[in-house]
Amino acid sequence: MVPKSDNVERAHLLVEMAKVAEQREENVKAISLYDDALAQFVEDSLDPFLPEVLRWKGTVLREKGETEAAFRCYTKSLEKACLIGSEKAQASALNCLGTVAQRRCDLKETERLYAEAAALATRAGDSRLLGMIEQNRGVLASMRGDFAQAAAFYSNSLGAFEMACDAEPMSWVLNNLGILHTKIRNYDEARDYLERGLAIAINRDDAVVENVMRLNLAEVWVGLGRLDLADECCAEALDQAQRRGDHLTAAGSLKIRAAIERQRGALDKSIATLRIAIYEAEGAEDRLLHAEMLRELGEISRAVGNSGAARSAFREAVESYTFIGANQEASEVRAELRHLPS
Repeated sequence: MVPKSDNVERAHLLVEMAKVAEQREENVKAISLYDDALAQFVEDSLDPFLPEVLRWKGTVLREKGETEAAFRCYTKSLEKACLIGSEKAQASALNCLGTVAQRRCDLKETERLYAEAAALATRAGDSRLLGMIEQNRGVLASMRGDFAQAAAFYSNSLGAFEMACDAEPMSWVLNNLGILHTKIRNYDEARDYLERGLAIAINRDDAVVENVMRLNLAEVWVGLGRLDLADECCAEALDQAQRRGDHLTAAGSLKIRAAIERQRGALDKSIATLRIAIYEAEGAEDRLLHAEMLRELGEISRAVGNSGAARSAFREAVESYTFIGANQEASEVRAELRHLPS
C-alpha cells in the first residue's frame, strides 16, 4: 500500500525539519522528527521515499555512535529498497551498511557491501553515489595501509565532485585526504586539505562535518607540535559533540586531549581524561578508536614509568590493530614495544 498523498507531503516536510535540526546539531530533535516522518507510512508501504527516511535516520544514529540502532535502520532501508525494486536506493543502503561493517572491522563484509553497492550505483547511472562509495573504499584502503590505492580512490572521487560543483561530498573527500596525509606524517598537506574542507563546511553551515574536521585538525596540530592550537580544536569539537549528544566524537576529542596533556607533563590529568574517553566510547563499536585509546594508554603508562602497564596496553593495541587490518599502526606499536625496558 502507498500512503495518502497528504501523508507523503507531511513526511517530506518533517524530513526537511529534521535536516535543519541536524544542521543545528539538535540530534535528539532530528531523530524524533525522522520518527514522526516514518509514522506517516503504513507498515507495508512501498513508497520510494521510505528507504531514504530510514537511511537518513540511521546516519544520525551512526554519527552519534549508536551503531546497532543505525544498522537496524539501514537493514530496513535495504529491505524496503529491494521490495520497491530501486537499484539506487539499494546501493545507498548497502553503502551505509558498509560503513557500519567497517566500524565493526568486518573487512570482508565491508568489501562485499561496497562492491555490491558500486555495481548497483553504476547500473543506476548515479555518478554522485558511485563517487561516495569509491570514497568509502578509499577509507578502507587507508585503514589497511594501502595509501597509494586510497589516494587514487580519493582523487577520483574529488575530481568527480569538483566537476559536478557538489560541495558537500567535496568536503568529505577533503577530510579523508587530510586523514590520509596525517597518517603518513605529511602534516602541511594534511592541514591544507582539512582547512579547505573546513571552509566548505562552514560555508554550508554543516556543523557535523565542521566538528569532524576540527578534530582531525587537532591531530595535525599535535603532529606539528602546536599543542595550543590542538587544544583549541579539541575544545571546540568536544563542546559541539557534547551539545548534540555525539558520544563517539566526544570520545575522539578526549583521546586527543589526553595526548596533549601527556605531552605537557600533566600525567594524572591525562589518565583521568582518557578514562572519560573510554567511557564515552562504550557501546559505539568503533574498534579503531578502541585500539587508538589502548595505544594512548600505553604512552601514558610509559610516561609515568610503569613499563609493565605500558607493555600490556601496547600488546592489546597491537592485537586490536592487527584484528582490524590496520597494519601500519600495528607495526608502529610493535616498534614502541621493542623500545620498552625489559
